[in-house]
Amino acid sequence: MSKSYEIIGSIAVIGQDDGMELAEQILKQNKNVKTIAKRTGDVEGEYRIKKVKVILGENTTETIHKENNVRIKIDINKAYYSPRLQTERQRIMEQVKKGEIIIDMFAGVGPYTIAIAKKVKHIYALDHNADAIKLLEENIKLNKITNVTALTGDSLKIIDTLPKAHRIIMNAPRQNNKETLKKAMSKIRKNGIIHYYTTTENEKPKVTGLRKIRERRVIDYSPGKQHICIEYKKN
Repeated sequence: MSKSYEIIGSIAVIGQDDGMELAEQILKQNKNVKTIAKRTGDVEGEYRIKKVKVILGENTTETIHKENNVRIKIDINKAYYSPRLQTERQRIMEQVKKGEIIIDMFAGVGPYTIAIAKKVKHIYALDHNADAIKLLEENIKLNKITNVTALTGDSLKIIDTLPKAHRIIMNAPRQNNKETLKKAMSKIRKNGIIHYYTTTENEKPKVTGLRKIRERRVIDYSPGKQHICIEYKKN
């Protein structure tokens, strides 16, 4: 059976070219899967959403996904979420320290925010997608977290209103560029860390006042195209 599908909570998502035979096999062989959804196209719009259509099982695109000892509620037709980044989120979770103030610039439904919240002082989670922020607010309650401020709107404008952070997470490869990095730098404390995500085909920006300390491959998108994290430290 093809391994090209991914499982998000109780939903298995198969590719555009996969058929009902695969859907039936997945549903039969995975007792926790209740819904089979099929991709209907590539990533769409500014919110990076890969739309799906339910083809088998329970007719829903909403589920709760468990990872890193937290629960993430997600509607896969309303907000971006990738279970493939679980290991990367765990890596960041292991780096954060008690007492840190963090800005999650492109938080989505909050997988980074929710994973690290209980280890830090406060997190400001920003996103332009109102549906994603609504789900994030539900995830805050679901995980009984009290130290997260969720804000809807343009992250590049909202960040101007926030206090300086010890760490900034920028998981938006399609939006990140030299200007967004400069904006983050304006809100990072001395010796603070910026986790800047991009792809191997994009620019790796250099900004005066920031020192690149690490670069690592996160996941492969396709041959020759990788999702990478560049970590910068403020001088």
